[in-house]
Amino acid sequence: MVPRKHAEEHFLNTHAPVSCSLCSETMEREILAIHKGENCPQRIVTCEFCEFPLPAVDLAEHQEVCGNRTELYNTVGSSRDVRAAERDHGAQRRQPPDFSRKRLIFTIAITGIAVLLGSLFFQRKTESNSVH
Repeated sequence: MVPRKHAEEHFLNTHAPVSCSLCSETMEREILAIHKGENCPQRIVTCEFCEFPLPAVDLAEHQEVCGNRTELYNTVGSSRDVRAAERDHGAQRRQPPDFSRKRLIFTIAITGIAVLLGSLFFQRKTESNSVH
């Protein structure tokens, strides 16, 4: 129960309709945080194989074709035999290598350096052309 003098404030803080900034769905203000953290299809999640951040709505499709996804293959038997062998031996899907995050950071750093050098080169070239 809310005192009548606080009813409007309570409504605005708890029940007023608000739009999710990620997916634009309208909901009550009090459930917005839960929606953004657990239910929003546009919330950012991470691929369990390559640790790539992407919207939750795209995760299943990404994981179907993820380059870092590993599976056990048996050249003699069928995939059904492989699954049975995994179940019998308690085999688990191998985890991606630990260096994937390091590789991503390295690639971003190299790209940043290349952009910086390119912009400096372009700036010098423009300055020398404007002087002549």
